[in-house]
Formats: sequence, C-alpha cells, structure tokens
Amino acid sequence: MKNVLVIGGDLRQRYLAEDIEKTGTNTSVYFENNKDLSSLEEKIKNSDIIVCPVPFTKDKKNIFSTQCSTDLDIEDFLNYINSKHTVFGGNIPQNIKTNFKEKGVDYVDFMNIEEVSVKNAIATAEGTIAEAIRHSSINIHNSKCLVLGYGRCGKVIAQKLKALDAHVTIADRSEEKLANGFSFGLETADIYNLEGTIDNFDFIFNTVPKLLIKKNIIDLMKKDVVIIDISSAPGGVDFEYCKALGVNANLCLGLPGKYSPKTSADILFGAVKKYL
Repeated sequence: MKNVLVIGGDLRQRYLAEDIEKTGTNTSVYFENNKDLSSLEEKIKNSDIIVCPVPFTKDKKNIFSTQCSTDLDIEDFLNYINSKHTVFGGNIPQNIKTNFKEKGVDYVDFMNIEEVSVKNAIATAEGTIAEAIRHSSINIHNSKCLVLGYGRCGKVIAQKLKALDAHVTIADRSEEKLANGFSFGLETADIYNLEGTIDNFDFIFNTVPKLLIKKNIIDLMKKDVVIIDISSAPGGVDFEYCKALGVNANLCLGLPGKYSPKTSADILFGAVKKYL
C-alpha cells in the first residue's frame, strides 16, 4: 500500500487528507496540528506520494502554507525527495518541474488536468463574486460589470454575473474568445483600448496576470468602482495608485480555499484517487 503525505496549503489540504484517509490509504499530514513531531525530512522518507498545495508556492522560496508550518523551504524539500516519490501540486513552477525530471521524480500538476481546472474555475468564480458583494454597497443585479480576460475563470465569472442579471462586458485580446462571449449574450471590448468605456462600470474583475489597469485607466474610472483582481500576484492593477486615490481595489487570491475548501478538496481528491 502506498503511503501518502499531505503538506502545507490551507483548509483544502485538511479536507483532502481526510478524503484520502477514508480510502484506507496510509495518510499523514505536515502542518500545524500534527499528531507527532516528526520532521518533514522523516515524513517524506516514509512516504511514496506527497500531495503539495494549490498553489505550490507563492513566494518561490517556500511551499505555500497558511497552516503555520515553518520549515517548508523548497530547496530543502527538493533535497529530501527522490525517484521513489510522486508529487502532486498546483501551478508548480517550471524550474521545480525541471528539478523533478532531473531526479526522476514523477509529478502531477493539478492545474494541467482539464477536469480539475474547469471545476476549480467554478469555485474561483463563486469566491470572486462573493468578494465583490462583500466590498460593495450596491447589488450585482443591474450593475455594469467588466471582466478582463475570457479564459477559464473569466468565462465562468461572466456567466455567473449574467445569471445574477448584471450587464456584463468581457475584454480579451483574442477575437475568437470575444466572438464566443458575444454568442452568449455578453458585450465585448478591446482589452487594450478601454479608455472610452471604463467609466461605465460599477465592478471590474481582472483575471489577467499583466498590468492592465494603469494610472491612465484608473483616472477615468468611477470613484466608487469595485475592482476584484484574481490574477497571480502582484496582479494586473496599480494598487498603490488606487490606494492613493481611495479606489476600492482588491487582490483576492486563494478563493477556493477561502470560500469552498471542502468542495475544492473533493475536486483535487478526484485526481489523486485516480492515481491511487
């Protein structure tokens, strides 16, 4: 029987460990409330499968954790693993994947699994809208919303906003994606030419990890606009300028772990279970 180690992360990892344990698999965890005081090196040595969090890292130095583990240095982790291990994780950086290959370590990136990515986009979209409601004094209903980027997350966000009776505009550099959005009854805009329309929107949702909302765009926005940015840090918004002007701009990361950790863990478990 394989021995599985679940490390780092947020509440998703706790639920995921419980799901794996229910299959009868030998399961151990490495975060704050460990039942034993074994070191990470010892736990890895006694494991065959290591389930890392989504995302794998945020600072590129440590494995991501909100659960207070202090010795999750990536360099140490890479020194502990070997070719007997299989590693799961989300958004694993390319340099770490290269290291895995050099060591002969099998790995699975959750975000490269289509089913996981699509279902994760649903959890992200619901969390994104929850953040918008939390930060605003108006309804989503009948509001004017702009979604920057019409990829997996942007598409689901736009669909759910439309279902809430918002007036939704999508902006993307891909003409094909814009045409696809238009076919679903969405308004469309050129993502690189927003100056003429940006003042129309009550909510702006950014999914693009590129600085798009710059000073010249921010100057034209409604003063009470709510910006929710879910792109990878540092985001696609000039947050310092927004703060100076009092614009309500928010970088919201890890939303599945915050709003739906149990459902999100079940999605990840589906991928791990197939391997087991």
